[in-house]
This record gives sequence, C-alpha cells and structure tokens, in this order.
Amino acid sequence: MLKRLQIGVSLIEVLIGIALLSILLALGVPQYGTFLANARLKATTDGLVSGLSLARAEAVKRNARVEMILTDDEPEEVLVNGLNATLNGPNWVVREWVPSTGVFSFIEGKLGGEGSGTAGGRITSTGSIASFNGFGALNTGGAITFNVDNPSGGACDQAPPAARGPMRCLRVIVSPGGQIRTCDPAVNPVTSPTDTRAC
Repeated sequence: MLKRLQIGVSLIEVLIGIALLSILLALGVPQYGTFLANARLKATTDGLVSGLSLARAEAVKRNARVEMILTDDEPEEVLVNGLNATLNGPNWVVREWVPSTGVFSFIEGKLGGEGSGTAGGRITSTGSIASFNGFGALNTGGAITFNVDNPSGGACDQAPPAARGPMRCLRVIVSPGGQIRTCDPAVNPVTSPTDTRAC
C-alpha cells in the first residue's frame, strides 16, 4: 500500500491562522498609530530647531539681525517683507534685516507639513519672532518658548500628578543668550532633578 502525502493546509488551520493574525493586528494597530503621531511631532520639533539654529548661525555669520518668524503665509521669497507673524503659525521663515535698504532679505522658509505630514505637530509660542543679533543672542532680552503638540494624536503626556496622555509633546526654549534647547514637559524636574530632558 502506498502512503499519500498531505500537501497544503486544512481549512481549520487557515481559520486559526486568520484568527491569530486578526488578534495581533487589533492589538498592534492603535499603538502603531500613536507611534506615527509621536514621530510626526518629533519631526515638527526637529524642523523648528533647525530653523532657529539656522537663524542664529546666519546672524553670527553675517553679523546682522536675522530672525525666524512663525507665519500662516506661504514661506516664499517674494512675500518676505509682507509676512504676518503669528504665535502659532505652521510655517516659518528665516530672514535678514538689511538696514541700508530698509527691507528683509529672504534666507530660507519651510512649510509646517514638510517632513511630518499634514497631520504633524502644532507649534504655539510666547513670541512669534525669534530675532538674533550678530553675537547670536536674542534681541528681545527674554527667553522665547515654543510648545509643540499634536492634537490629532491626543492629549499630551504631562508630569504627574497632571493628566497622562498618549502624545510625547515637546518644548523648545531659546534663552536670552541664544541657546536653543529641546525638553520634555512630561519629565518632572522635582522628582528627576538629574534628568536632562526636564524643562
């Protein structure tokens, strides 16, 4: 008698495989969505720090007043002197003030959605213009704070005893001397005094 070899899988094995895959997807997809939203938030923060660093470096290099502004307007060179600065604009522009002409010179601009998608982070600040002088310090005299959150991803994770949320919101602080620092508001400086991520 010849033995028959079974080739393939039975219907029960396929159904069990599909059930296991469905369970794994149901558990993993929400976490993946949160991961993507946090990645967009980080990309927005990195873009903001890049713009601030560029403005400071150009101010020192040119020994001139260079500013980075948040704006709702398109970051285009032709609009550089007509841009409206806002405290929570999605776009930013780096421009130099030229005293001899009395107008701004365009250096660089970026749309808020670049690198982080249209559902990226939202920036709110205590000052719409970060203006640096030739020494790399702020012209405003006081620090400027930029808070980056992602409302489409959920509430921010904050230091206890405040509410916990899925988003790791970030904060960028520009000191009066021009130092640019990113910190995490969810890290409590009282309970973690040596943690460098604390604000």
